[in-house]
Amino acid sequence: MAGPMFLYTIRQIKLPEYETIRQLDREAFVYNIHGGEADYHEIFADKVRRSPYFIPELDLAAEKDDGLIIGHGIFSRLPMGDTGTRAVILNSLAVRHGENDSRRENFFEFQRKGVGQAIIRAGFEIAKSLGFTACVVSGNPDVYHGRLGFRHYYELGLVLDSSVKEAGSTIFASELGPDGFAGTNKILGFPGYDFL
Repeated sequence: MAGPMFLYTIRQIKLPEYETIRQLDREAFVYNIHGGEADYHEIFADKVRRSPYFIPELDLAAEKDDGLIIGHGIFSRLPMGDTGTRAVILNSLAVRHGENDSRRENFFEFQRKGVGQAIIRAGFEIAKSLGFTACVVSGNPDVYHGRLGFRHYYELGLVLDSSVKEAGSTIFASELGPDGFAGTNKILGFPGYDFL
């Protein structure tokens, strides 16, 4: 894939790269406009990997043509009245913070170049190939709402159960094919996600 000034590919993470990913995730969230999430995100992917819902094929890196990893996304199974065979959740998405990034000057070396969207698109294709039909994410509405098919969860007939602590305005869903949530109970909950 091509960004404005660099080429990159999306591929599965390798075990020796876990520390690189920890640092990338941490740094991306240190400089996040909301801040305060760096410690949490540094170890978040490790928690997902230890969970019963982990899908190795959906632990993805965006790698620049010179070998630098510039993005990371991790999805896992999301049981919705089934055994987690229909829906996935995008647990985390991070794009590398560049050394010369400046929010004031609106300059970003890797962020805001479509890398995150490319990781999500690749994740959707892999998820579909594994038989998944839907995806859920909790995150910034400016990032997810209306992009890549993500809509507010209720627009797809989903309801939240009491285990969901996030604000409903930050929860989005996308169907990876027609009637993507068919075969689920359409109840979105995170009771088995206490590992997070």
